[in-house]
Amino acid sequence: MKLAIAHPDRLAREALRRTLLRSDHELLWAATDRAEMDRECRRHPPALLLAQLELLGRKAEHLPKLIEAGISVIALASSQAVGDGYEALGLGALGLIEPPRLDDSGDLIGGQRTLTRIQRLASLVGYTGPVSTPAPVAQGTRQTRIIALGASTGGPLALAKVLASLPSDLGAAVLIVQHIESEFTSGLAEWLGSQSKLPVCVAERGDTPQPGRVYVAGSGGHLVLLPSLQFSRQAARASELHVPSVDALFNSLAQHAAPGAAALLTGMGSDGVAGLGEMRRRGWHTLAQDEPSCVVYGMPRAAMESGAAIQALDLAAIGPALVRHLAKVRG
Repeated sequence: MKLAIAHPDRLAREALRRTLLRSDHELLWAATDRAEMDRECRRHPPALLLAQLELLGRKAEHLPKLIEAGISVIALASSQAVGDGYEALGLGALGLIEPPRLDDSGDLIGGQRTLTRIQRLASLVGYTGPVSTPAPVAQGTRQTRIIALGASTGGPLALAKVLASLPSDLGAAVLIVQHIESEFTSGLAEWLGSQSKLPVCVAERGDTPQPGRVYVAGSGGHLVLLPSLQFSRQAARASELHVPSVDALFNSLAQHAAPGAAALLTGMGSDGVAGLGEMRRRGWHTLAQDEPSCVVYGMPRAAMESGAAIQALDLAAIGPALVRHLAKVRG
């Protein structure tokens, strides 16, 4: 795959260049500022651009222009200086990763970890195939009312819009899986909390979902619900594209939670489709985001085509529809 780098720091560019030398990817160019990045994108467009977050503009406003030109983008930022990273993900960046660095002696630090993440995200360009479905878990008690949301590319802004539409007295727990690198999970939960009337936290092993709270899947495997209605982590296989997996959570909810409401939002591929289908078979109200309001109409399209989703709705209508369904069930 043809890649390019855009970063103002010379040492950062060198660290990225050395990292890519370990792969079969072709490095086309390395830009130092936005003007050079734009010029090189026009002259020699890469399939994938690794761009420092600040070069994408305030609130990543420059990103849609690159995507419209057919260039996939991975945003680079440290977990301590994420800035507008969640806006970048919401506008369609493939991922948000922490770049490698050179230490004082010039040795590369974090190169293999970064390369693994770049390879995984690069494999999503044009990816439409299915992901593996976790094995069913045993039947358990059914009590907690739950709204479940799954998202990938474009997800943070979509999730923020859905959460903003939920009332502060919501009588259900909200569980979220967003494809994101592990070091940015806490920041995502904090950012979503700033957009919501409900408190948002990272789901912890052993916690029981409580009504009126939002739980975001964290790192260390797949978030699942046990028969005891407590959160746990399911180990991820090395071959899996998505960690955490929407399918893993959705399948466990179908098995153990009382039928609630779920929606599959913008994203590439088909993670969550099998789980959403199992939810529908077990009495859940299942929705998908419609094509016009999606950044990437991949997961929702697969949900509609497979029959996993009952209906596709505009993003602005999804939150109210989920709340109406739960009110109807309680009534």
